[in-house]
Amino acid sequence: VEPMVKKGLMARTEQIRVEREQTDLHGQLALAGETIKKTQAAITEAQLQVNELGLQLQQEALSDLTQALADLSVVDETIRGATDKVARTDIRSPVDGIVNTLDVNTLGAFVQPGAVVAGIVPTSETLLVEARVSPRDVAFIQPNQEALIKVTAYDFSIFGGIEGKVSNITADSLVDQKTGEPYYQVRVATEKSTLTRNGKTYSIIPGMICSVDIKTGRKTILNYLLKPINKARQEAMSER
Repeated sequence: VEPMVKKGLMARTEQIRVEREQTDLHGQLALAGETIKKTQAAITEAQLQVNELGLQLQQEALSDLTQALADLSVVDETIRGATDKVARTDIRSPVDGIVNTLDVNTLGAFVQPGAVVAGIVPTSETLLVEARVSPRDVAFIQPNQEALIKVTAYDFSIFGGIEGKVSNITADSLVDQKTGEPYYQVRVATEKSTLTRNGKTYSIIPGMICSVDIKTGRKTILNYLLKPINKARQEAMSER
């Protein structure tokens, strides 16, 4: 600008105005630079805050989820307990049948474990017969052995018996309260629940007395004939 003033191409007042504008522009540029730096710093700070806020939100969400899962576990346990209580109030018979006797008929009565609540007449095709076996014979009995049930109410020579299989043997002996004699209780599952003669069906109901023949093995007539001889021979050899 100064050379132009010296050559007379620009007035001194114009020079002053231009120089003032240049100074103002330099000031504005410097201010803009500072503003840019501050803005960039603010952006960086804001980004850090956003990241910290995101991490905080994640931690809070994880904490809320953990608490919710713990609450859900407590609720599930409460539901299971309530369901178990409800299930215990519903007494179910192990077999399908018709109620024959009702031993407990008081609303809200307390029932001891193992107590008889009701007598059920089974309607299924099979029966469960309880038999008593002497301790000296129980060693020869095992589950799934074949058995023949004879119902005393029906003459065996006329009506025959019912085929069945041993289903359960008590682990320990029991004692008859009247006679004091020990015994093992054996349960025999029958293949049917009725007897048939001349096309007519005869029902078997709970309480009927039966005798049970359990097949522990088979022997020929020769085995029976030789048994005394073999026994005497073994005893003679043991004495020697």
